[in-house]
Amino acid sequence: MNWLTERIKYMVITGLVFLSALFSCEDPSTLGIGLIDDNDDVDVLYAEIPLQTKIVKLDSIETSNRGIMMTGDYFDTDFGDLKVQSYLRVLPPSSTPQIPGTVVEADSVKMDFRISYFFGEGTVEHQLSIHQLSEQLDPEEVYYSFDSTPTEPTSISDTTFMVSDSDTLVSLNLNSIKDELFEALKVYQADSAGSADFLEKFKGYSFISGAPGSAILGFNNAHSESTMSLYYTTSDTSVNTISLRYSSYYNQIVADYTGTELEGIELLTDFEPISGRTYLQAGAGLVPRIDFQAYYDFIDNDTAGTIVINKAELVMDELQGLDGSILPPSQISFYFADENNQEIIVGEEIQFPGTIQQDQVYITAVRNNFDPFNTSIRSVRAQYDTTDIQYKPEITLFLQFIHDEAFQRDDIDRVLSMPYSFVEAPTSVRDIGRNLDRFLTDPGNVRLEIFYTRLK
Repeated sequence: MNWLTERIKYMVITGLVFLSALFSCEDPSTLGIGLIDDNDDVDVLYAEIPLQTKIVKLDSIETSNRGIMMTGDYFDTDFGDLKVQSYLRVLPPSSTPQIPGTVVEADSVKMDFRISYFFGEGTVEHQLSIHQLSEQLDPEEVYYSFDSTPTEPTSISDTTFMVSDSDTLVSLNLNSIKDELFEALKVYQADSAGSADFLEKFKGYSFISGAPGSAILGFNNAHSESTMSLYYTTSDTSVNTISLRYSSYYNQIVADYTGTELEGIELLTDFEPISGRTYLQAGAGLVPRIDFQAYYDFIDNDTAGTIVINKAELVMDELQGLDGSILPPSQISFYFADENNQEIIVGEEIQFPGTIQQDQVYITAVRNNFDPFNTSIRSVRAQYDTTDIQYKPEITLFLQFIHDEAFQRDDIDRVLSMPYSFVEAPTSVRDIGRNLDRFLTDPGNVRLEIFYTRLK
């Protein structure tokens, strides 16, 4: 078979790979065979390639206003002890309260929260203390999981409560500050000076769990039933309400791995557990770094002919560490990182963290003569399969481009598996501080499954 025939055959099968990325209808184990007259020159094969992982603990996990205000403590022998404390800013009323002169007294102050997230035992008894902040939260500042804000030493509320699937509204009594708060609201004027004066008196609140090791709860502050209210009675026995507004918040998340095989892990440094298991936990910043060296060895050691990848999937399965309300992330993206495990930024006019892209993006890059590495339009999002308890994203053209040396291996040598992490627009990036979802899995359960064609 002369060079021209070989090249045409390669182009035909390569074209079919691109078509398969668009129309995944044909069995990848037989893709293209019907168009090749001499099947003796073609092998269609399947390979499973286990990939090694190391664990990286990220720093600078943003937790400001991520949708869930969390508090609690949870311990297990795999992930250690996880403590979460939240800090909340509460704004005065949006309009000046009209408090009549016939008021008899302030009755009570309540904080209501709709619970939207459970991590651990949801039906156990929960203990929660509320402390006032001694410094204000800055609504313009980004807070991280390692941050803390000074609080007053004495709590203003200590509450014990139960939560069930049918009753997820928690009411916390703050009667110890009702008189002070009521006096402040009597003179409050809804303008910038009045608001500043109010926030100087009531700087905010911290929520601290008193029940060790059992559960972490997440509050939805944006829910219509989540509100802070002061109730007062007038001389005609009418009960009236003044509503205050929940504002910015953040979560402090502290993980202690003492006594686990993660003990000794350091920030942004590759860590290999003795068992070789793969760990991931959002919020705590534990992410796997996937090592593609086994795939490099696979293509480097195959000298029998040209390889065309028909279909390739990155599989993470047999996930463990799950129990009831403890779930894995609903999706994962795959980031390129440098030798310090920091995200590699790509793009020119608009810059994004570099990620493994969906096949269609790479097709467009080739058609338009773009550098596929510096393209970040539609990242691969591995969706969690609740039936098979696995992730199985398709990364066919990414692996083909590695084979064809369209990527420099040094650029893609470090790939971090990041939960909830990429949405194509800088204002919509969903970092991993939104909750605590997690999984772990044994060696061999992170692997490539590849159907490929070899031209002899």
